[in-house]
Amino acid sequence: MICLYQRTIKRPVEIKGIGLHTGLPVKMRLLPAGEHEGINFLRNGEIIPAKVEYANGFEFSTTLEKNGIKVRTVEHLLASLYLTGIDNLYIEIDNEEVPILDGSAKPFVDAIKFAGIQALNEEKLYAVINKRVRAGSLDKYIEGRPAYSFLITYHASYDNDVIGNKAFTFEIDNREDYLKVLSARTYCFLEEVEYLKQNGLAKGGSLENAVVIDGKNGCVVNPEGFRFKDEPIKHKALDLIGDIYLLGNPVIGEIYSYKGGHKLNADFVKALKEQNAYELRYASEVLSLINENQCLDFLSKVSIR
Repeated sequence: MICLYQRTIKRPVEIKGIGLHTGLPVKMRLLPAGEHEGINFLRNGEIIPAKVEYANGFEFSTTLEKNGIKVRTVEHLLASLYLTGIDNLYIEIDNEEVPILDGSAKPFVDAIKFAGIQALNEEKLYAVINKRVRAGSLDKYIEGRPAYSFLITYHASYDNDVIGNKAFTFEIDNREDYLKVLSARTYCFLEEVEYLKQNGLAKGGSLENAVVIDGKNGCVVNPEGFRFKDEPIKHKALDLIGDIYLLGNPVIGEIYSYKGGHKLNADFVKALKEQNAYELRYASEVLSLINENQCLDFLSKVSIR
């Protein structure tokens, strides 16, 4: 799914809820923005760009901070913007944390659709990965490489029967997976709840906005269970998409994450920048590259006699 022009929303839309970790009520307004303005949070008079340079906290979520002003748990909202092709937006927020809503990105996408999507007069810029890049260690790592689409794989490895050792590959043009990734809820393990409480986290968490997994007994605490198979892995893919958008542009390339989390996601984005592993290309150029590659791939499979 290559969008030719940059996008914003047609009109403001308001979203209310509570913060997952703070438990505090929060009101947020999404506001239209012009070409090349990017994604920016507005809080207490501060403009905080949704860029990896301002990412400063990764404990069970991603936090942005500028001049001591923080906005926490931004990843689900950023994923919804990535997946709806929104490049330019102001996000006015009256508390420290983006509302958790149902724990997925779907309510944000619904709000964006309600506001309407507006194409702008400038071409969209894509970050095209041009060489292999890696962040992490042998045990946990993320690797990116050139490809002619946006393709991500999340590989989970848990010592339990609920999630276990599984991988999920997401391609943005696969509508069924697209809808499931949007709807995949955040999760935690029952064994983590006490740790979270002792560290002042998950004050707003409940079975209404998170999936709780009992790893010891191999079951899901929520009465309704998972929304669909491998919901936790699909949510990890959602988190990865949201954190990758801290690069500031949508990506063309293949990304593989083995046991990655928010900190490693940000480290990967930093590695892309520090190693000059991508170049910004206009959407029309990207479409030409994709079409040329598909043509060459087709010809390589055809025998000419």
